[in-house]
Amino acid sequence: MTTTFHRIRATALSVSAVLAMMPLTGLAQVPSPTAPAAAAAGDPPDRVARLNYFAGTVTLEPAGLTDWSYAVLNRPLTTGDQLWADANARAELHAGSTALRLDQQTALDIVNLNDTTTQLKVTQGTLSAHVRALPAGQNFEIDTPNVALVATSPGLFRVDVAADGSSTMVTLRAGNATLYGDGGSFQMSAGQQIQFVGSNLQQRAAGSAPALDAFDQWIASRDRAEDNSISARYVSREIPGYEDLDANGTWRSVPNYGEVWVPTTVTTGWAPYHEGHWAWVAPWGWTWVDDAPWGFAPFHYGRWAYIDRSWAWVPGPVVVTQPPVYAPALVAFVGGGGGGGAHWGVDLAIGGAIGAGVAWFALGPGEPWHPAYHYSPTYYNRINNVNITNVHNTTIINNVTNIHNTYINQNAPGAITAVPANAFVRGESVAQAARPFNAQALAHAQIGAGAPAIAPVQQSFAGALRPAKVGAPAALAQRQVVATRAPVVPAAYHDTLAQRFAAGGGKVAGAGEPVVRTAAPAAFAAAAHPGKPGAVAAPAGFRVINRAQVRPVGPQGAPGHGNEAQAAHAPNPAEQQAHAPNGAAPKPQAEEQPRANEANEAHENAVPRPQGEAEHAQPEAHDARPAEAGAQPPHAPEGEHAQPEPQHAAEAPRGEARGGQPQQAEEAAPKQHAEEAAPAPHANPRPAEHPAEQQHAAPHPAPHPAPAPHPAQHAQPQQHALPEHKPEDEHKDEHSH
Repeated sequence: MTTTFHRIRATALSVSAVLAMMPLTGLAQVPSPTAPAAAAAGDPPDRVARLNYFAGTVTLEPAGLTDWSYAVLNRPLTTGDQLWADANARAELHAGSTALRLDQQTALDIVNLNDTTTQLKVTQGTLSAHVRALPAGQNFEIDTPNVALVATSPGLFRVDVAADGSSTMVTLRAGNATLYGDGGSFQMSAGQQIQFVGSNLQQRAAGSAPALDAFDQWIASRDRAEDNSISARYVSREIPGYEDLDANGTWRSVPNYGEVWVPTTVTTGWAPYHEGHWAWVAPWGWTWVDDAPWGFAPFHYGRWAYIDRSWAWVPGPVVVTQPPVYAPALVAFVGGGGGGGAHWGVDLAIGGAIGAGVAWFALGPGEPWHPAYHYSPTYYNRINNVNITNVHNTTIINNVTNIHNTYINQNAPGAITAVPANAFVRGESVAQAARPFNAQALAHAQIGAGAPAIAPVQQSFAGALRPAKVGAPAALAQRQVVATRAPVVPAAYHDTLAQRFAAGGGKVAGAGEPVVRTAAPAAFAAAAHPGKPGAVAAPAGFRVINRAQVRPVGPQGAPGHGNEAQAAHAPNPAEQQAHAPNGAAPKPQAEEQPRANEANEAHENAVPRPQGEAEHAQPEAHDARPAEAGAQPPHAPEGEHAQPEPQHAAEAPRGEARGGQPQQAEEAAPKQHAEEAAPAPHANPRPAEHPAEQQHAAPHPAPHPAPAPHPAQHAQPQQHALPEHKPEDEHKDEHSH
């Protein structure tokens, strides 16, 4: 049986008589948690990255696509995705508890992101990484044209890659790292800054980390807001988006469910999974992308419940022995479809006729979710770690489709959302495409907690992303970087789930032909590096160093450790300007101080850390390396950010910029081109001053335990001024809520 939708009837129905269920002839089957063990190696990654803030023009090229689009908040980022922060732009994303901050004119590639490895590539610009936790077996690596940085402890790491790729400045504010180059390795520790040239660890300049510049100050303010997060008491810091909950809702204790979070910045009649869109993101398939600036954690972890006439997010227990597992959308689809079954769908009144539709609602506490993709029993148990014991008065069984209609939320007001199948598969706005739904028809419906077996079409991959004319300069794609691991082929190029859905006839009439990618581009073919000590075969663009064949090296070619040596080897400003992308103008030489109103905002939103938060607000503390596991310098608990904080406290101006208000607060003045003056060790290309910027993010905590709602701060980013270089009609509605 196929699921091709050629079912439009000529009979016109009123909107009130909307729904008739598709006949179901079978039940979709998936392995139960007690089934024979499947190959865990086939499980998808537990982690994704989330873009949670950007100001100015930030663009994205998802894996598998060849065109740049304007970035949106909350789209999951995974292996193969690329980001570009254009002139006068900044961005912040999180991968687990690790915060990644990009300054302007920065190109970032996610080379590999899975349960154990975070591997990033920076071919130009500035990236700062705050690694809060680095448990045994975890790897964090930044690849640049000159060195590969491998973190050996939690810390605060920064790389500044020259516009022409000729040098990379590495700064460690906290923690320790090993730098790799051709045939060698070099140890760096907190408080150091070194500029590397070539690919053999040659040092152009070395010294102590300088005073915080404007970008560092902005980072410090963001870190402090996270450190003070109230939601970290109840949610693991490994769940991206926990920090955005504070200013957008309140926590309360509820019998049977424990601590729940209630959003306070939503409109009357709001329901989860109603304002956003669907996108196809391999290997998970159909993925929910919410419009709310806080809309990540509550839609990919935990469950929702309708309590006392309002919706509440139930995060579930924090399991300290293992990190949480990301899910693309924790919903049940009306008509079945659990595990990607063919039997699903609803009839909707569309333009006076009946057409194919897709309907869903949020799963409730204790209700298991059944992935459509391959998974092992261990994965199933972990992703459903929400106190599941008995479900629907029976034990969990193989049948994914529930025929008893006993889901907790199915009768809650406004819980069920329905859209035409065309709108679903093309990633259109759900709020705009939604159609009325006759909930009484559920009496004879079958419901599946999984995903509909519809194959993606071309529009499915971009979803609501708008095409952009701005992206990373094409030359950067050819720039080679030093790495210690060969890049993996992104799942977008071996999309077995899309292939299965397409083979099963999962096609929506009029939406376009299914698109299935099963072959990787030629760029992933291995190439040898003859004559390079310790180098191994790797895809084009990577010089992979074999760690087993390198030897420690000293400060090769370092002219000295003072400011004089740094100045003597500073990059040529004219050369930097010549290589700036998109015709960037020369940068100002004087570094601006944070604006006065930013200092006030920071003061007003400095939430004090609650007593006892070390025990309750740091669930990721279990990830710290055991003392006997490795010879690492002692460091304070990662959750308290004890290493970077002394630098922040000592260097940052009083009344730090932003203070955790990313949505509405103004930016700190950006960095200058320090290399133009180059008297100090920080000889890197620095951004020009940020003019009035368009900012996208959720507000950070207000200074009280129960944060007040900020409706004015929510849903109006299009009112912010735009970067001067971008026409107003090109980006003004990019992130409206």
